[in-house]
Amino acid sequence: MIRAFSRIAFGLLAAIAVAGGSASARADDYPTRTIRAVVPFAPAGVMDLVARIVLERVGQSLGQQVVIDNRPGAGGTIAIDLVTHSPPDGYTIVIADPAGSLAASVSLYPKLNYDPVRDLIPIALLGTSGAVLSVSNALPVKTLQEFVALAKSRPGELLFGSAGNGTPGHLNGELFKRLTGIDVVHVPYRVGSQAVTDLIAGRISFWISPIATVLPQIQAGQLRPLAVSGRTRSRDLPDVPTVRESGFGDYDVSTSYALFAPAGTPPPILARLQAVVKGALEDDGVHRRLRIAGVEPGVGPPEEVQRLLAVRIAQWSDVIKMSGIRIDER
Repeated sequence: MIRAFSRIAFGLLAAIAVAGGSASARADDYPTRTIRAVVPFAPAGVMDLVARIVLERVGQSLGQQVVIDNRPGAGGTIAIDLVTHSPPDGYTIVIADPAGSLAASVSLYPKLNYDPVRDLIPIALLGTSGAVLSVSNALPVKTLQEFVALAKSRPGELLFGSAGNGTPGHLNGELFKRLTGIDVVHVPYRVGSQAVTDLIAGRISFWISPIATVLPQIQAGQLRPLAVSGRTRSRDLPDVPTVRESGFGDYDVSTSYALFAPAGTPPPILARLQAVVKGALEDDGVHRRLRIAGVEPGVGPPEEVQRLLAVRIAQWSDVIKMSGIRIDER
């Protein structure tokens, strides 16, 4: 019986060794074919541009093409669902915002078929985009302090825009309401450009958006920036103070761009991807193109992405619950 057990144990160990060797060989050969990078939003947006700029260079380093697959819809959850249910072999990855939509989706969509913490594994942080609170020139305020005072003197009258219910712009406004104690009304738009048009025309009072979204209008004098989010001023708007500098405490609703793979992707493949992403972000041409797109490049380790995701899941859960935001399920 002992000899029989030994033969069985030896056979199991041999099988494990063969399987491990096969996995190692696959990781050593990676990649041998085209990689698909899923983008949860439509082409020509900032996230799409970040993916194309960085992953073009990544593909060159890997010697394989990285194809961008735009899968917009349902706040990015359609794309994330696709990736979390893809084989964990390094050939399907996704770019997402761990500080914003990816974290908020947990509370916005209670019937998700995935858990972003459990079912995704971070590859690297690619960079961030700051946010700015901009107002219509028709609004008689020049500073954030004046804006908050005006809003408090006219409760329920000032309107803020976003690209839709539950989108980052909506959540940013709700978080700002809580921070400052003002009573303002959300106006959702189906198209972000229409919100910009109405903001310029004075039909809405303010919008807290990625800087790149409204930078041309600010530079043209059509909109007035009052404050930026985050701990430091923006390279693009160096004369605009942060919300903290304006006296209202910490307020960071910057967009982060990070790459993820399905959970279970072999560590050697993740390490290979991390190395080529780091190399891409050290390239001067990639730096220049990202900054033109309004993104501050900066590679961050997987642990930083995981920490950011966990912190923001809790933050947005609180904001969504307190604000009573509801999203129609898919």
